Amino acid sequence: MSTGTLDLATGPQPDRLPPPPLTRACRTLGFLTAEGASVGLAVWFWRAADRLPGYVVSNTLMPHARKFVMGDLFGCAAVAAIAGLVVMLWRRAAGLDAAERVARRLAPLSLIGFVPLLFHWQLWYAGRELTFLAMVGGFVLTLQGLMRLSLETPPILPARLRAPLDAGLRAAAIRIARVPWLPTAIVVTGVLGYAIYFSIITIQNHYRLQTYGYDLGIENNLVWNAAHFNAPLFKTSVIGGPDSTHLGYHETYISYLIGIPYRLAPWPQTLLVLQATLIGGAALPLYAFARRHVGSWVACLVALLCLLYAPLHGSNLYDFHYLPFAPFFLWWCLWALESRRNVMAVVAVVLTLANREDMSALLMVVGVYLILTGERPRAGLVVAGVSAVYFVVIKLILMPHFLNGYPAYINQYEGLLPEGDTGFGGVLKTVFGNPAFTIGSLLEHDKAVYLLEIMAPLAFFPWRRPVGLLCTLPGFFFTLLATHYPPLIQMSFQYTAYWTSFLFIALVANLDWLSRAERAGVAWARRSRQAWLTAMTAGVLVTSYQFGVVLQRNTGWGGFSPFHIGVSAADRARHADLYALIGQIPPTASVAASETLVAQISSRKNAYTLRIGYYEADYILCRIPIGGEDRTNLIAALRSGIYGLQAQKGEFVLARRGAPRATIDPILRQIGG
Repeated sequence: MSTGTLDLATGPQPDRLPPPPLTRACRTLGFLTAEGASVGLAVWFWRAADRLPGYVVSNTLMPHARKFVMGDLFGCAAVAAIAGLVVMLWRRAAGLDAAERVARRLAPLSLIGFVPLLFHWQLWYAGRELTFLAMVGGFVLTLQGLMRLSLETPPILPARLRAPLDAGLRAAAIRIARVPWLPTAIVVTGVLGYAIYFSIITIQNHYRLQTYGYDLGIENNLVWNAAHFNAPLFKTSVIGGPDSTHLGYHETYISYLIGIPYRLAPWPQTLLVLQATLIGGAALPLYAFARRHVGSWVACLVALLCLLYAPLHGSNLYDFHYLPFAPFFLWWCLWALESRRNVMAVVAVVLTLANREDMSALLMVVGVYLILTGERPRAGLVVAGVSAVYFVVIKLILMPHFLNGYPAYINQYEGLLPEGDTGFGGVLKTVFGNPAFTIGSLLEHDKAVYLLEIMAPLAFFPWRRPVGLLCTLPGFFFTLLATHYPPLIQMSFQYTAYWTSFLFIALVANLDWLSRAERAGVAWARRSRQAWLTAMTAGVLVTSYQFGVVLQRNTGWGGFSPFHIGVSAADRARHADLYALIGQIPPTASVAASETLVAQISSRKNAYTLRIGYYEADYILCRIPIGGEDRTNLIAALRSGIYGLQAQKGEFVLARRGAPRATIDPILRQIGG
């Protein structure tokens, strides 16, 4: 009596007899037909790349050209099927075995027809993201299944022909094994490459005047004041005048630590370099964490996938923020705790909590992960407890105190606030007490696109086991629950860190589960792990190409705007004009500037954005034409009678307090004031 086999994923499975020859033949011909058709379609797509936008978007193609599409499709399908049929009829049972082995081994070729489409960025830009992401999701999940089928199939070549190749591969593996530091060197090289590349392109973005008062100006002014120990605590004049503070909005104690090296290079560019370095540098603790569970080479691949992960890029391209540092600090904490480096773990926990107030909520998840996985339950309990106390004291008690009892950013979730409630507790009442209403708020087009942008690159693998649900909670609560704040569900903002920080933890945990199953002798585990790694590699490459700024540079976004790379002659001329005026402003003077110029002059005690007000600053720096709140407050300032024209160069105007009043009248007329 058969006892069956134990499958860790689905439970006991009964042994099955091989299917009848006719069934095997039909399956084989089906695979060969699909593979041939897909190859034919790929050939036509590559040959007609210039005609694909019209064809894919609006189904526009000349009738004679459409015949070539069908010819390539059905022609290659027929050739593959006929070849298989001939082999089966010619050699009977042996031919069926050979054809079946070839068809199953080449099963992933069934998807090759989609590859030219997925790597054609013009097809999926501006409003077609959902279609692209749905295709990617289907592609990677199908690829995983087909790869597993392929790996389960014996090699096509007979043993005598494979022997030289196998010997060569074994020799190469032995040579690689003699260089144990190689995967670490590859990861370090990737990290350095990321840090240098993203430092350059974000500094270029700042040079082109594409950074803003909100948020680079705010954060740079905060760090400048922290470096000079100016009162009040977390002073940043950009958000509300000379006495304004970030207290109540964000608790970023780490800004005082950053202020120490910042004194040596007190510029916004310093923060951009720091940001690129820490975001890219997160791959190092991820690699160290993964290496403990899945070995050096798989850990190396995971780290490289992280560096190419498009949502990680999105968090790097919009000004400067502390939230994208979360993966670096959280993965460092996790690695230090798991490897029992307790002193380092304490330092990592302290720096994580100092990074931003919501890091305490994320650190709680790390603590719960350590408890539920059994890695270090006691340490996890301590970390979760300390983080919970910190979150309650800082986020729910101290911060509202500085905003007269009003919680910062509650407006982002106001659609979930019950009548009469004004705090985050009200949001939780709706989430847990009225799940049907909450689910309704999640069913939106933009949220579906965002979730696919996050999960499809990883082939949804973090959800393979329940640990993925735990690792989804931060992203769910901090982004998907938003009701009136689009940036929280856009990949071009810093909030993707709520997902990145944890999905890669779940990814490693699931790979570790498969590795342990493999070591326990479960036959399918190795093939499953290889298939998932292949699917995730394909998903990350495809989505990084479409949405990132490494593999191609046409579709990346930073914040609300497309992200451009490079500096033109016009950019250099504009920058020279601006800094000719900035050079006339004393370092100790207060300055109010247009929103797009604030970051350029924020390395001083008092810098203001005209978007908020001018606060009778010593100087006003603006860019013409000017609109919105910038224009309204500029007109009010120039009409006040206390400013005159200091200088004008190109599209920039510098007004000085106390200069002759009459000199400003032409500027007022120019802006319609």
